Amino acid sequence: MNNKNQNIEIKRNFELKTKLVEELKNLLNLNIDSKSKYEKFTKLKNNWLKIGKVPNHLVFGINNSYNHQVKVFYDFLYLDSEFKEKKQEENKKIREHIIEDALKIGKIADKLISYRKLLILIRKWNYLVGPVKAEDEDKLNLKFDSIINDIKKNKKEYLIDREKFENENLDRKKNILNELKELLVHLPNNKNEWIKLINICTKLKDNFINIGPLKLKENDQLWKDFKDLNRKFINEKNLFFKTLKKDYTLNINKQIKIINELNSYSETKELLDKKILIEIRNKFKSINNVPFKKNQKNWNSFNNLYQKCLEKIDSSKSNQNKLKNEITTKQKKLIDELFVNFKLEKLNIIIEKWIKIGDSNSQTESIRLIKNLEQKLKELNINDTENIVLNVKAKIFSEKKINEEKIKLRKKIEEFQKKISQLENNFNFIKGDPNNEIFSNVHSDINNYKNELKKLKKDFKIISKT
Repeated sequence: MNNKNQNIEIKRNFELKTKLVEELKNLLNLNIDSKSKYEKFTKLKNNWLKIGKVPNHLVFGINNSYNHQVKVFYDFLYLDSEFKEKKQEENKKIREHIIEDALKIGKIADKLISYRKLLILIRKWNYLVGPVKAEDEDKLNLKFDSIINDIKKNKKEYLIDREKFENENLDRKKNILNELKELLVHLPNNKNEWIKLINICTKLKDNFINIGPLKLKENDQLWKDFKDLNRKFINEKNLFFKTLKKDYTLNINKQIKIINELNSYSETKELLDKKILIEIRNKFKSINNVPFKKNQKNWNSFNNLYQKCLEKIDSSKSNQNKLKNEITTKQKKLIDELFVNFKLEKLNIIIEKWIKIGDSNSQTESIRLIKNLEQKLKELNINDTENIVLNVKAKIFSEKKINEEKIKLRKKIEEFQKKISQLENNFNFIKGDPNNEIFSNVHSDINNYKNELKKLKKDFKIISKT
């Protein structure tokens, strides 16, 4: 653009800014609500920044006029204390973000680029952002001014010895690449560690990029190495999370299978077993690597079913106890009925009634009946007492109790068989007259043992008739 055109452009910019100041001045008199006025005000501020340079001798005056009208408008807005509080807090946050951006800009290797980016932030700070509380203003200005001074100082030093800065930034880039290489040697194997690694690598990559390009021949190779490392990192990350997703799907399906298994078990008509329930619960809890929300949802579904099963067990036990108490009461009445004016003829009738009542899963009353019966039969000197008692046991005892009786009898049978076998074998070692006293005693013992064995086998046969 030649000087003539440039002068025309500068004058035109002054006219645009003058017109904008007038619009700001008239804004308060517009017949619109405060919200609409504020929106128009924000638009005017943005337009101000878009307008280019004005004649140097008019800069001070037009800027003062603009700043004055902006202040007047803010004074009007801040008549509403609630609105003022809200906007001042918003402005504070915007200024804090500008400070954060300025700190990042200060890390750019090319200090000329860093300075040019800073000028944009300064314009935004001065012309776009509104006022903040007095106690915040000094602190924020102090921070921002400090960063401005540092960037200006760095720019000055950079221009004096650019080669030194380039070499320092080259070393910084190399160090970052070495850190990235080291991190990619030992990759984590769980999600939390991967998230930590992602955060660390992201910070390192941002630092590398913020250093910016270097006017050195090594720059191209550094960027190539950086891209290669970044590609490797992304591939490894994607591979891990792809595998993790498969694990998630597999483990979610395992949980659903267990939930269905528990649901089927809860609907069975058979009596539920608490041990089986605990095994199913432990199996569910042993499944790891499930997303938190999905895991929580599946656990809630599982636990609801689990609690229902426990309630069903408690209810079933309560009913069982009630039934057991009813059976026990009836058994006690039958015992009383049998032994009041006891007659052997009554025994079969009582036993039939006993069997019809059902099993209480408790042998307490059955054992009491047998003991009382044995005692009564002995008192009455009734023949074949043991056979009578065994027959009753076979009819009223539970399978478990009968098996216990059978085990006892079997042990006794084995003992007597061994004794007989041992005595018979002893004959081979005894010499002398077969009619002497020793032979006579051994024969007597063998006969006694055989009689006892015969009786035990008979008892075993009786108790086995169930």
